[in-house]
Amino acid sequence: MERYFNSLPSAEDDDLAIIVDGYDILIQLPPEIMVERYFQIAERADAQLANRFGVSVDELHKRGLRQTIFLGPDKICWPIDPLAPRCWVAPESPIPRSAWGPDKGDWEIIYSDPRWLNSGTIMGPIGDLRKYIAATMDEITATHDPAYEFRESDQYYLSNVWGRQEYWRSRVMKGKAPAGPPGRITPVKNSPFQKTEYHVAIEYESALFQTKAGYEPYFGYLQFNESDLTARITADILQEGSAFEPSAIKMPENVAASLSKLYDAIPEAHPGSTSADWLSIVQLGVNFITNHIYGLWHCTGPKEFVGLEYPTLWFYPFVKSLLKAAVKASQAGEPLTQKLIDGRKWIPKNYYPVSPDLNDEFGGAWSDLNDEFVPWRDLCQPHNEVLFQGEEKASELHLGSL
Repeated sequence: MERYFNSLPSAEDDDLAIIVDGYDILIQLPPEIMVERYFQIAERADAQLANRFGVSVDELHKRGLRQTIFLGPDKICWPIDPLAPRCWVAPESPIPRSAWGPDKGDWEIIYSDPRWLNSGTIMGPIGDLRKYIAATMDEITATHDPAYEFRESDQYYLSNVWGRQEYWRSRVMKGKAPAGPPGRITPVKNSPFQKTEYHVAIEYESALFQTKAGYEPYFGYLQFNESDLTARITADILQEGSAFEPSAIKMPENVAASLSKLYDAIPEAHPGSTSADWLSIVQLGVNFITNHIYGLWHCTGPKEFVGLEYPTLWFYPFVKSLLKAAVKASQAGEPLTQKLIDGRKWIPKNYYPVSPDLNDEFGGAWSDLNDEFVPWRDLCQPHNEVLFQGEEKASELHLGSL
């Protein structure tokens, strides 16, 4: 990451990047939704940070504090060390404690406040990410211990930098150190002039990132099959009994429009069905506490659940057709967003190549090493049977009904 960010010109510092784990991430919503939500979340996060310190957002920004880099939420501080700043300094999330139900005192993390950092999902501007990654590399240089069990954990170092930031935010804005447990470790500066503010925040709402571990009772799939694309949560997840009342969630208009665009781009994959028909029966992953249709799902914990979750995703019956359509759209130079977001029209960093030796009907991926494009046939083809089985099965059903 450091090599890649350092290779980018400063003119791209305001561009956005999403960094995710390579093995256990399933993306649910298109990039245009992720970009739009990013700016909405950043605005709310700045307001929450200003409220935490009792100042206006303008004053917060004048003091050099803002929230621009968002990482996934965790319900446990990992690696576990209650005395480490990354654990004890973590501010509480804006989600009320009561939202998770009554704590039964059995140390189950499902009742925990999602106040800790998970480094498997990151989104933010290039310029700030470059500085954050550089600070993390400095942290590795300064603290790497060959004997430490989690010495290779990126989350350990990234969260240490964040923990130091949160400690010094309180020191600077409140004039005193935050309270903590007896014997706690204080995150000292390596030098009097060491920078500690990196604009790093947790995406508490799971509007972008839904982590799995500890959230199992609080997310699931809903059909938006009532009027105006409304779904209803009928499960009593907090075990309220007779006091429980089902709640309604409306599919956001931008999500409906974005998914409709993708569905309408592949009519051959669903003959006779319109996007209006499909939107009322498709099942989408929802966080039941914040009511967000989340952007992506991160399989923290045992990884066998990735294979179980994949067939539940909305695109499972259309993977082949969607990939082909995405390649054509990219080669035609289509932007990621049609409307302006933050005053800008968003485009991808790279488009799929059209040269015969690199062209692949299913696309591929760009590598930052020598700016190399790796076609699908070299990257994913051995897994085609698993990846495409949803559309293959759907095609057999269509043929059987003729």
